[in-house]
Amino acid sequence: MSFRSLKKKRILHDGLKLEDNMEDPVPLHVKKRLDSLFGQIETEFAEVYQENVLLKARLGQLENQGGSNFPMRDGVDMDGAWNNLPRNASQFSRKVMTKYKEHTNKIVSSFKAPHVSLGVQLIHRYSGHRDGIWDVTYCPGLQGRPIIGTASNDKAARVWAADGKHCLLKYFGHTGSVNSIRFHPTLPLVLTSSGDRTAHIWCCDVPESDVIFPDETSHNSEDELSEEDGDKDGNRAGPIVVRTPHHTLGDHNNAVMAAEWMSGGSQALTASWDRTAKVWDVETCTVLQTLSGHDLEITNTTAHPSQHLLATTSKDTTFRVWDFRSSIHSVNVYQGHTAAVTCAIFTSHQDSIVSGSDDNTVKVWDLRNMRQALVTIQSDAAVNRISISNSPHHTLAVPFDNRHVRLYDLQGTYLGRLPRRSQAGHQRMVCCTTWCSDNNPANLYTCGFDNRTISWKITFDKER
Repeated sequence: MSFRSLKKKRILHDGLKLEDNMEDPVPLHVKKRLDSLFGQIETEFAEVYQENVLLKARLGQLENQGGSNFPMRDGVDMDGAWNNLPRNASQFSRKVMTKYKEHTNKIVSSFKAPHVSLGVQLIHRYSGHRDGIWDVTYCPGLQGRPIIGTASNDKAARVWAADGKHCLLKYFGHTGSVNSIRFHPTLPLVLTSSGDRTAHIWCCDVPESDVIFPDETSHNSEDELSEEDGDKDGNRAGPIVVRTPHHTLGDHNNAVMAAEWMSGGSQALTASWDRTAKVWDVETCTVLQTLSGHDLEITNTTAHPSQHLLATTSKDTTFRVWDFRSSIHSVNVYQGHTAAVTCAIFTSHQDSIVSGSDDNTVKVWDLRNMRQALVTIQSDAAVNRISISNSPHHTLAVPFDNRHVRLYDLQGTYLGRLPRRSQAGHQRMVCCTTWCSDNNPANLYTCGFDNRTISWKITFDKER
């Protein structure tokens, strides 16, 4: 409501109403001056609103062009958007736009054109889980063969041949949703976390392929595979079924959302909705330390691949890095997201960490400076469990709630995305991605709530 439309009955500071016949305490010249000022303010905000609409439309066009891999020059011509503003834009609105431009320049890296050309090939689709798949992880070799593991809302975890042939093992030890799965770095052991408030360590003695699956070469690329697949005569033996854990880690008061082996594999880390994370001695199954401090439920956890650093993410919009490299333990709190933080992963080649959030952003941080993110990637959907490749390209694979999986470098440059059309990608929310060696037929695995895990081969221009 403008100043002009105010009623004749005005309200004084003491809350009493002046009747129409009472003397107005505000002088006429003051009212005219206020009326003029409010009119100018209304005009200014109307202009700013119209200019903001034009700017948002321009940014939307740029994002759509970047999402479809539209060829653009290096960087986004943000000046072009400002040059398209009306020439009669006021000085006040120009200041607002300039300030807005300074902030948007921090996130335009997500619109940048790729410096490299990507090749994306779907290799296999794994089918067998009866509910959504929360997590997928890769193991370079147990008993001579690379394998992958999946954790599902159907209360089961599965181990598959990474070459995309068959399900090798099914684990049914949990009574709740299996939320994460990790292979031991050196031993045939698997660590899973669950909604039943426990984490399990169980044995993963996968058989040699030639003994159980003599027909593995009978499947072609892009076949949809499940554990029920047999040879041409239907004689293939089924996967091994494991129902009893080797160890149970059960000191949490709510669902355990993630579990991770710490460097060396003698200790494990669990993170729970009870707002705590715990460090365990694997041999004795005793809690060595409880990490507390988050204000809301912890959503995920990860360990540095070579250093004694841990990260926990939470619904309280923060993530924490716990440093155990010295006798005096320390913790750094990273603030910058505006919604639940869903993941935080360490990079192996530099002192940085990458976080993803339900606020539709991915942020790259310097471990030595927690005050401000180095790079912010703005997206159009909530971010789930991301992963980063160890190849020279150090590519981020970012899964989203809207079924997309997009690829970026650590500078925030958009590289491309995985296909999402019918029968060539995920049909529901993508929950997790994981990279493996480029020497394999597939080097990227994704899973989602369409009950599928998909393997992909991502190649860059120098490899094609």
